[in-house]
Amino acid sequence: MEAEETMECLQEFPEHHKMILDRLNEQREQDRFTDITLIVDGHHFKAHKAVLAACSHVLPQVFFML
Repeated sequence: MEAEETMECLQEFPEHHKMILDRLNEQREQDRFTDITLIVDGHHFKAHKAVLAACSHVLPQVFFML
């Protein structure tokens, strides 16, 4: 993809990243498609492994070992 095409796409969908994160959060809140539960100090947090892995350099390796 050429740089100009990339810029056109970004201009056409400037809030696309926000929409994706909002939808993933809605799915998490509805306990839809969550595939891991993190327990911290007795509190349970449902999550999407793919989202957590995308935010960390360590977690993809940890998830791969599970």
